[in-house]
Amino acid sequence: MRAPAACLLLALISAPAGAEDVQLDTEAFLDLMDGRTAHFTRNGEPYGTEAYHPDHRVIWRDTRGQCMEGTWRSFADNLCFQYESVSCWRVFRSEEGEHYAVTENNFRVEFDEITEGAFDCTGAPLS
Repeated sequence: MRAPAACLLLALISAPAGAEDVQLDTEAFLDLMDGRTAHFTRNGEPYGTEAYHPDHRVIWRDTRGQCMEGTWRSFADNLCFQYESVSCWRVFRSEEGEHYAVTENNFRVEFDEITEGAFDCTGAPLS
């Protein structure tokens, strides 16, 4: 009887914040982000901006305006981003329709806003 209880406890600990939150698969993530820009916050403060270009290309711009170009791929249940190093995330949609992303060590960012179009590293929109 201890094994089922331990499995249930582990499932509850590793579950996203909301019981009804849905993890996006690769196709749903592409539908949400391809050709768009995500503006992220962490604990209510600006965290950075990421532009999603065709062919899984991404550009990250931090809050100081510094940019990095990279790529992303799906791996198991994660979306992994290769910039200077690899960072893997799980993206969720809450019951309220808000989106957020969590790393395997529970670092969390919220999608504050998603806008049409994607920027280049100078900040100008790409045509």
